[in-house]
Amino acid sequence: MFDAEIAATLLNRWIGQSSTTDLETYLDLLREGNLEFFRQSGRVVEAVDGGTFHVESLVFVDGSRTLRVKAPDLAPHWTRWTAVEPPQAFNPDAVESRLPFTSC
Repeated sequence: MFDAEIAATLLNRWIGQSSTTDLETYLDLLREGNLEFFRQSGRVVEAVDGGTFHVESLVFVDGSRTLRVKAPDLAPHWTRWTAVEPPQAFNPDAVESRLPFTSC
């Protein structure tokens, strides 16, 4: 199990049972559990209608991350936290080319 899976479960339970929406309170919960992470946040503006989506991510030392998105048309605005596994390392030797090799 990755750290992000533990964190997403804890954060979603906490948010569902808590009356506070203070992010620092949630992050303190993870710190008490000795989960090491750093927080990233940003926004994406949709080209078609200009809608703004806010993205928040917690990246853990094992490479996994939790992610949530805030959009103007969502209620209560933020999605639930979801866990994302760390990306697998790319091994070019494991890739088999299906294209014929041609020399120039």
